This record gives sequence, C-alpha cells and structure tokens, in this order.
Amino acid sequence: MPISLNLTGLDTDIIIQQLMAIERQPLQRLEQQRTVLAKRKSAWDTIRTKMSNVSSRLTALTGLSTFNSKKVVVANSAVASATASQSAMPGTYNLRVTSLASGQIVGSNLFDSADSPLGISGTISIRGQAIEVSANDGLSSIAAKINALKDAGVKASVLQTEPSKYRLVLSSTELGTANTISFDGSLDALQALGIVDSDGNVSEIQAASDAVFTLNGVQFVRHSNTISDVVPGLTLNLAQAVDPGTGLGGVTSITVSPDDDAIVEAVKQFIYDYNGLLETIKAYNSYDTSTKTAGTLFGDPVLRRLLNALREVIFRKVDGALPGFETLPSVGISTGAPGSYNKDGKIVLDETKLREALSTNREAVMYLFGAKAPNVALASAGASVTASSTFGPEYAAESVIDGSYSSHLWSQGGGWADGTPGAFPDFLEIDFGVERTIDRIGLYTVNSEQYPAALYGVRDLEVEYWDSVQSSWVSLFTVTGNTQEYISRSFDPVTTNKVRINVTGSNDGEHSRILEVQAFGKNDGAFSNLADVIRMYTSFDGLLSGRTEEIDRLDKDLSRQIESMQKRLDMRLESLRKKFTALEVMLQQFNAQSAWLSQQLMSLSFNRQNG
Repeated sequence: MPISLNLTGLDTDIIIQQLMAIERQPLQRLEQQRTVLAKRKSAWDTIRTKMSNVSSRLTALTGLSTFNSKKVVVANSAVASATASQSAMPGTYNLRVTSLASGQIVGSNLFDSADSPLGISGTISIRGQAIEVSANDGLSSIAAKINALKDAGVKASVLQTEPSKYRLVLSSTELGTANTISFDGSLDALQALGIVDSDGNVSEIQAASDAVFTLNGVQFVRHSNTISDVVPGLTLNLAQAVDPGTGLGGVTSITVSPDDDAIVEAVKQFIYDYNGLLETIKAYNSYDTSTKTAGTLFGDPVLRRLLNALREVIFRKVDGALPGFETLPSVGISTGAPGSYNKDGKIVLDETKLREALSTNREAVMYLFGAKAPNVALASAGASVTASSTFGPEYAAESVIDGSYSSHLWSQGGGWADGTPGAFPDFLEIDFGVERTIDRIGLYTVNSEQYPAALYGVRDLEVEYWDSVQSSWVSLFTVTGNTQEYISRSFDPVTTNKVRINVTGSNDGEHSRILEVQAFGKNDGAFSNLADVIRMYTSFDGLLSGRTEEIDRLDKDLSRQIESMQKRLDMRLESLRKKFTALEVMLQQFNAQSAWLSQQLMSLSFNRQNG
C-alpha cells in the first residue's frame, strides 16, 4: 500500500516515484525505439501506396487499349451520332441520310370512353401471340393484355385524340419494313375495333420504313437507325434525314482518328503520381541542418537505392527504340527546359511535343513507352501452327498466325474452327521456331453481327508454354465464361519455343472458333521497365516487404525486452515499498522505546526528588 506522510516526516511515495523514474529510463529508451520503428513502418507503407498509384498509371501507358482508342467527331450532331471501337480504322466519312427507319403504327376507330365495356369479344393474335377479348373489356384493358405479351413486338396505348374520343394505338417495337405488325387467325375482334377493315387491310397511322443513306457515295438500306455493319468498328446512330422539300439537313461528315487526348491525359496522371512519390521520398529522406532534425527514413540504403532506380529507369535510353524516339525527353517528358529543370527529379510534360510525336510516329511512341511489343506468333516472324483438327480448308489453322483478326473474313480463310463438333478439348500449338521470351498472350475469337462472341466464341480455355528443361507443358493462365471478342493476359516473362491453346468449351457447345493468336515478346520500354522496378520493390517478396518484415522483427524483440523489463520494474517497485514499510515499522518501534525510556527516566528523577 502507498505510504503517506508519517512519523519520519518523509513523503515516501515521492521518494519511491523518484527512484523508479531513474529505474525506468532504460525502459523509456526502448519505448522510444518502438515509436521510431512504428514511424518507419508507416513511412514505408505510405511509400508502397504511392508506388502502387504510379503502377496503376503505368498500366494505361503500357496497354494497347489506350493507344488504340478512337475519337469520333461528327460535324453536324443533329444528323447523327457515332462511336468507334478500338478496331475502327481512322478516316473521314461523308454521310447523307435520305430517310430514317421507322416502325409501323396502326390504330382503331374512335370510341367515347377509354374504360367502358365495348361489347367486343374474340381472339386477337399478333405475330403468333394471342389474347382473349371479352365483352366487358374496354380499350385500356385490351391495351394491358397486349402489353403483357412477351414476344409480340408491339406496344399498345390508348390516346385521347379529342374531347371524349379515344383510340387504341399499336406500335411496332422494332423499326423497318421487315418488322411490320402481322395479325394471325380470326380478324373479327380486330375488325370490330376498326384496326383491320373487311378486306384485311390494317388502319395504318404510320407506315414502316427503312433507313436509306449513303456513305462516301455508296448507298445502304437498313431496317434500323443504328448502323454497325457498314464500317468495321464504327457505329452510326442516324437522327435526321434530308428534307425532301428544301433539300436541307441530313448531311454531315464523320471523322475517326486516334484519341491522342486519352494518351496525354494518361501521361498527366502518371506525372502527378510520380512526382507525388518523389515528394514523399524526399520528405522521409530529408535533414534539416538548422534544427538538426532528420526525416523518418533518412539515410536508409533501401530508400536511396529506390530513388536512384526510379531516376535511372525513367531517363534511360530504350534499347530497340526507333531513332529520334529513344528517350522520354524526346517526346516531351523531362525534368524541364535547360536552365529551369527540377533538381529533385520531378518531371513535366511538354504537351505540344508529345502530340507532335504521336502525330509523327505513333508506333514509335508505343515502343518507347512499352505499350507495343513484337508479336512473335506470326508466320512472318518464323512461327508455324498445328491444330487438333480442322473443319475444312476455309478454316485453316494457318489463319491464326497471319496477323488478321477481322470477323468479316470468317469462313473465308480468316479464322480456324475445329473439325470435331461438340467434342472438347481442341487445341492449337504455335511453334516460334526459336526460343522467345514472352510476357503476354492475346487471342481473338469470332465476333460479328451474324456470329456474336457471346453465342459463338470460345468460352473456356487454358494457355500453356513448353518448358524445355522439364520437357513438359506448364500452365500460364486459364479463362472461363468468356463472352468477349478479345482475350489478353499478362504474366511474368517466360522463355519458350512454343505455346498451346487448349479450348475446353465454346458458347454454342459446338466448335472452337479462333481468328488470331498473338504472343508478345517482353518489351523494354521506359514505362514497362519502370513497372518492373516498382514490382521488384512492392511485390509480395519484394524489397519493401523485406524492409517491413525486418521492422516487425525488431519491434517484436523490443516488445519482449519491454515486457521483461516491466516485470523487473514491478518487482523493484514492490521491493522498495516493502523496504520503506519495514523502515516505518522499525522507526515506530524505536520511537515507542524512546518514549518508554524517557518515561522511566522521568520517574526515577521524580522519586529522587521526593525521596
């Protein structure tokens, strides 16, 4: 128990606290070391996050999708709108819309009420879908029954054309003359409604029509105003036709071009995050001479190596790059103009210079960044192919290594199909002729209006490479449930002389249909190399993980030391309390004896005086 002011006149609690404060100094130093370790770990976590942000930006700069994206400009947006996929070819198209596609609309006679029973009964069958009309039905209930049909392709509504006059209107949900409304079976109820006359002719409010237009002088007719099968990769949405009376409107130009804005924006986002990473490293590696205060990671060798690696790779000359496009400064990414460059290594963008480089030689920029690597799975590069089977000469396996992946050439020598319908697996084996180091595989399956990938493309597959050391096939990746035209996967680089695609299922369950197989050699572009550096530090077993694991080990060791020292201090505190308690008891006994002796001496003195 704590001891307060007592017979000794000493505050033993204060004395014990002061003694323990001296005893606790080594413990406080250990706790301070733990605090420093926690700050260092937090700093490394922050750096890892910053590096992950940079890595995500590099994905866009080293991916084909950013460079293949297209921008569409329609001169007169009132005439049409347009979108372009990555496969669209750049060019200018002159569009003239003669007429728009429209759906057929038919109507009934006029009735005095929308809901009152009409006294009409019978069967109405629209495109093979039937409803029963009873004498108690009004226009609204008949419309509701028609709208409940799933596959009739007709929408019904009741319109008030004038006061107390209502009309049942049926509109085709699809446009074009191929989608006119057809009635089957008995026409009695329809004739009673006035939708069909006695000769079987419908009461037409609007006739169905097709879209008629010319593109670069060539005329086309389509059943829809959405056109996606004229120019590969380009979808048109027609909105205005030429006015027959004035001849005005209905004419515009459409320009498809590479989307340089997407690339410029991707570079800007990268620069922002890259400079943010450098700022963070600088803050942790700083030293203030005036306050003699060091940053959390000041002098850490791993941090210095990271900073040097970042600076070196970002400005290294790229081997294999085209002349004039061998470094990032050659396309406008640098530390700034001479005399005003950033000494901290931060980079800036000369947007004009980058756009000029893209305009001059887009592929050269792609090689410099690391967005494009050589496809080694081409016959022109020395590759050959064998297949498990072939459906026929129009579907030869050799077509998957010819560099063409347009679905418009399907069944015309533009893609491979196996010769064993409904039986899987099927395989394609591509031999490079020599050993190649690859890190990405791309595969195109059939995808057209007639053969959409979701219905006819490959669904499940496994890609393997041949390991010559083990003399066996090794899996690179698997894909299940695919419904897209293009499959692409990146992986850690492997060196091999051949790859194999094993198709284990297609979306129609019949054939394996592959247009093109691509195997890309490892690219050593500036940004792909930077991605490798970041991966080396941030991967599961990377240098940053090693650093944080070391900090965790030191922290656990300090924690054990602190725990052990705390136990010794607790024992020391208990020992001091016992000693001071014993001292108090001894002093109390001494005082009691002193008082007794004093009393005895006084008694003897008194007796002598009165004896």
